[in-house]
Amino acid sequence: MSFRRIMLSAALATGLAASAQAQCDTSFSLVNQSGTTIQEFYFGSSAQSNWGVDQLGQNVLPNGQTMRFSTRSPGANDFKVIWAGGATAELMRIDICATSQIVATRQGIVAR
Repeated sequence: MSFRRIMLSAALATGLAASAQAQCDTSFSLVNQSGTTIQEFYFGSSAQSNWGVDQLGQNVLPNGQTMRFSTRSPGANDFKVIWAGGATAELMRIDICATSQIVATRQGIVAR
């Protein structure tokens, strides 16, 4: 195989991978079905080493309510909720391109 053909194949593969990520819908809903108010919510790329800022800001998410979010990171993301009273739950390495909801339940949080 010639060098030129190898480079063309590599460029095509890179372009297809970028195109697939560009088509990823990074929006999702946080659904609170836990029976308790969510005080704080964190999410971001699984490659990050810290949680960053509370995405609810000055708001809370009461039981039975839903809030929409979008992440800048296609691919694997981590999620964390902190409920009123201080209990926490984490959900790690969730493919946001294949997930439309993060659901807080009495047992923790799940992706759907």
